[in-house]
Amino acid sequence: MIPFTCPCGKALHAQDEHAGQTMRCPECGRELDIPDAAGVQTADAPRSPGRPQDEAVQDRPDRPGADGGERPRAPTTSGKAITSAILGVLSLILCSVFTGLPAIILGALGLRDIGRGQGRVGGKGLAIAGIVTGGLSFLCLPVILIGLLLPAVSRVRDAAARISSANNLKQISLAMHSYNSATGALPSAAVCDAAGKPLLSWRVAILPYIGQGTLYQQFKMNEPWDGPNNSKLIPLMPKTYALPGDTTAAPGYTFYRVFVGNGAAFDWCKGAHVPNDFPDGTANTILVAEAATAVPWTKPEELDYDPNGPLPALGGHFSAGFMVGMADGSVRLLSKDVSQQTLRAAITRNGGEVLGPDW
Repeated sequence: MIPFTCPCGKALHAQDEHAGQTMRCPECGRELDIPDAAGVQTADAPRSPGRPQDEAVQDRPDRPGADGGERPRAPTTSGKAITSAILGVLSLILCSVFTGLPAIILGALGLRDIGRGQGRVGGKGLAIAGIVTGGLSFLCLPVILIGLLLPAVSRVRDAAARISSANNLKQISLAMHSYNSATGALPSAAVCDAAGKPLLSWRVAILPYIGQGTLYQQFKMNEPWDGPNNSKLIPLMPKTYALPGDTTAAPGYTFYRVFVGNGAAFDWCKGAHVPNDFPDGTANTILVAEAATAVPWTKPEELDYDPNGPLPALGGHFSAGFMVGMADGSVRLLSKDVSQQTLRAAITRNGGEVLGPDW
């Protein structure tokens, strides 16, 4: 074995039979002549074919070669690049910028270390993958914000629509009291002909008391709601009868309806009541409610009350419950979970029932 030293200071050795041949220093890449005996190379030598480059190795005992010499160390993968790639994938799966941002930072640091390592540090692809996937996670940010804001926006809209509906019910209740002041009684559930056939809804009868006197004058009171003249007026429904925020009802349809018969506040064509005809109390009796289904606003189609049958469907438009206008002119929000017993007690004006604790 011939020991010798490269001008760069690297200690080398080669097999005796390779004396006089050339080799490349694994440290600095310089072309060297292998001497006949131990010595130090001081100048570059021309490259000779067949030189035993693989047999001149670093003098490092921890990486032996096939001939007992040393082999160059393989590049190590940057731990920052690996961590960046892992965090980047997690950021996409979780749609989280909290893992995406560290992925970008670690990926950039990993690329810096790889550049400084001069081939001794690898993992450039992992670092780039971490930066890209981490950056893509920021595309999820608008989705997250929308997801957080939508429920709040929905609650605000729901509350605003509910307040507007309460205003409509208040205006309707006050209009009925104005009708009572002018005529001596609340309106019947329908405008009827001489034979007792319902022709038009109470909503037409109170038009002058909600500021719609001109529209009221256009109706023929002896013609049904779907007659030649009156049917043309359906699209002219006042805004007071439109449920705020609703997009399901057809134009000219309303959800504001009253209970009729069997002790409720209204009868169809006879027995129009006065406010003092409420033994249970006007503050305890429903005058008008938000029904679950809409009807043409001029049509005399209301909520028939049967004390022994199922209750008409109410509400379903607001998450908190449904609104009702009371006979005293007040408006209440009733929970969607209000009991049937309490609701029946509030529908009747003379049943003698006591409203439950869920009122």
